[in-house]
Amino acid sequence: MALLVEVEVAEAQVVAAHVQVVEEDKLNIIFMDMKKITYIIASMLILSLPLSAQSEVDALRFSREDLHGTARAMAMGGAFGALGGDLTGVNINPAGIAVYRSSEVVGTLNLSLERSTEAGYNADKSQFGMDNLGFVGYFPLRNDIMPHINFGFSFNKLKSFDKDISALGNSSSTLIDYIYSDYQYSLNSGAINNPDDLLIVDGGFDPFLDQPWLSVLGRNSFLIHPNSNNTALIPMNVGKNTAVNEIVLNERGYIDNYDFTVGTTINNVLNLGFSLTIKDISYSMTSDYLEDFTETNGYTLSNKLTTSGAGVSAKFGAIYRPMNELRLGLAYHTPTYYALTETFWAELADEMSDFAPDYLGYEPGVTTSNEDGLGFINDYDLRTPGKFVVSAATVLGNRFIASVDYELVDYSKMKLSTPSNTIDATDPYEYDNEYISTDFRNASTIKIGTEYRFTPKFYGRLGYAWMQNPYETEFKKAGNSAVAGSNLIFRMEGDTNYFTGGLGYRFNQNFFLDLAIVYKTQTDDLYPFPNVYAENIEDDIFANPFELKNSSYRGLITLGYKF
Repeated sequence: MALLVEVEVAEAQVVAAHVQVVEEDKLNIIFMDMKKITYIIASMLILSLPLSAQSEVDALRFSREDLHGTARAMAMGGAFGALGGDLTGVNINPAGIAVYRSSEVVGTLNLSLERSTEAGYNADKSQFGMDNLGFVGYFPLRNDIMPHINFGFSFNKLKSFDKDISALGNSSSTLIDYIYSDYQYSLNSGAINNPDDLLIVDGGFDPFLDQPWLSVLGRNSFLIHPNSNNTALIPMNVGKNTAVNEIVLNERGYIDNYDFTVGTTINNVLNLGFSLTIKDISYSMTSDYLEDFTETNGYTLSNKLTTSGAGVSAKFGAIYRPMNELRLGLAYHTPTYYALTETFWAELADEMSDFAPDYLGYEPGVTTSNEDGLGFINDYDLRTPGKFVVSAATVLGNRFIASVDYELVDYSKMKLSTPSNTIDATDPYEYDNEYISTDFRNASTIKIGTEYRFTPKFYGRLGYAWMQNPYETEFKKAGNSAVAGSNLIFRMEGDTNYFTGGLGYRFNQNFFLDLAIVYKTQTDDLYPFPNVYAENIEDDIFANPFELKNSSYRGLITLGYKF
């Protein structure tokens, strides 16, 4: 049963590129396409697979993090790996906890405005919340070699999913084209044995349990329908009408991080630290994809998705001070092992009376995967990639600090799997993990920050960070991301730039206040569905991605108390 659903996850991954690709690019894409078709055929040999609805899109969503932390660290671009003495620095490199010479309680509030712009259409989302909260305990040991040991607990927000997107345009191909292509591949590969199995019949077996979802939605909405001889299914003919397409997408949720950290210093030269980390994921998404051919005729594909769960990981770090003016840091974050639960639901509402042949007896309607609206549930595990952090900082007297961090993450190491307690000799995610290993690459992050002390109580800070996109070049150009089920909308994220600055004030030896502003920019390619690049050019399907310009402003305020 679930084999066919899993095949649907793989079958919609046919490689695509823009119409204006050169011949060499086209041959490369066709080669990738043949490789993916091979995976689809091979997957038919697996006789029993659990229901799954995850893809490389989901793996990346929960593996890629953002820039969050205390106001001081954010004002310096997040470049705190070699400095320590700050909860964000401890989150980056646990050896930073050994820099503390007193206990501390600190918290950070965040007010943000997120904007997504496509062709002049703006979608804004504001948010207020807590980015950071923690405690560090300083315990002197009265030992010259190991003078103290510190313990700490901190909460840090790693990522906010809160985002609204609205895009309007025209597509070279339509959802009908994509659904029909999906149906053809399913039929040819054996995922669909009989087209009648796609029909929803009162009192009958639910085709959403074992048939490709797009084909079920398309067949019951007549976007694919029998020909006049009832010998085959064909796509609905819209003539020369061009579709006006629209995406409305709303995302909510977060990835939160909880660190339990211990660290010490050796001879006041080498700091060592270790963190045990728990991460918490909460994510929800609703999307509508509309195509209108006339003022009254068109359809809307709606999807709902929720994901929740938790994971564990660890961090190891060291900070070496060869001289008073220089700090060198090295840290490793292990992969995070998540156990996640996903609920998904789909609906297709259609009004195509002007285009439906008379022999169909067509009536507008709504096809829903779950009439009760509760959705299908699936459990799965995700392993994110590990991270290396190399840092350096210079501290010149009590006046000036300059710091730089370099992070490296290999996103091709992401891995989807069934829950660890599943008794099954097969691997339903084998082909999804193959896509991940070929479609993603190493991605770098560079953070730079400075701090200047104007007076004993007043500080000024500036910073910058650059986060590289994780895609292989050909994959990003092709726009053929692996998608799951009927949830077709995805983004190819671009590089991210952060421009930061802030101020700090020390009221006395105990209380301090830090302020920061973070400006973020990122340009993505927003796809309504993946491109399909066939051997015959007349079978090509191009989604014409929207250029989505993202920007955000975040104001941060951190209040701390040392004792």
